Amino acid sequence: MMRKIFKVFCAAIAVAVGSAVISGCSLLPKYRDPKSMDIDGKTYVTGFYKNLWTNGIPYREDETADFESRYHHWWKIEGTPFDLYCAENKEALIWAPAVYCAEEQFDAAKAYYESAVNYDYYIGIYLEDDEHVEVQDGNRQLLERAVSTIMQFEDEKFVGGLFDPYKDYKVEYDVEFLDWLRPTVYRVSKDGLFTTIHLELAIYNDRLYIPGATTEDNLSSFYDIFDDETSDYITSLFKQYNFL
Repeated sequence: MMRKIFKVFCAAIAVAVGSAVISGCSLLPKYRDPKSMDIDGKTYVTGFYKNLWTNGIPYREDETADFESRYHHWWKIEGTPFDLYCAENKEALIWAPAVYCAEEQFDAAKAYYESAVNYDYYIGIYLEDDEHVEVQDGNRQLLERAVSTIMQFEDEKFVGGLFDPYKDYKVEYDVEFLDWLRPTVYRVSKDGLFTTIHLELAIYNDRLYIPGATTEDNLSSFYDIFDDETSDYITSLFKQYNFL
């Protein structure tokens, strides 16, 4: 069984600086992941997954790669329905592999990781003082707070925190609107390979929101509010587990 990606602790400023450095470096050939690679007479390609982060690939520090190309180390991925490899840039400062599938499996792999039925859905609660879990997609580096309590969804209504179709409108609240329950909703592929970003939500007076930008004077913030059906569904989960 594949291990979860390693956890890191990092200050917020490091995220901003790291993202800028990585974005700049990605313009150079030696820092880019190749679109395809020939391995043992077979072509492997990436680009079959989108808005997903590697979750189940073990950290390969001090492990010998299956082979090397000019700029990358390559490892075979086991335990998935497809013929996959991951590639890590030799200059990478953190573990952020790109995933490749056999070219003839591209359409099948793309369809598999786009299908809602191939994921388990979870909901959890953020703590004020908790560690960070690193998740990434290619060169995008995102640090998310660890989840203290995990509950599995009972259906597949939501695609791992991609909630845009369910949002009604924006509302503005005073900054005192901080005493909320802070759930997160996300999904993990059933092969354990990918996860979605852990989207931070807010529950206040039995309504569901997404925290947004704070006004320039820091006196109020904007929030996306959800439709009644979505709010009722999420809040009912928390009531079921005695969080509300």
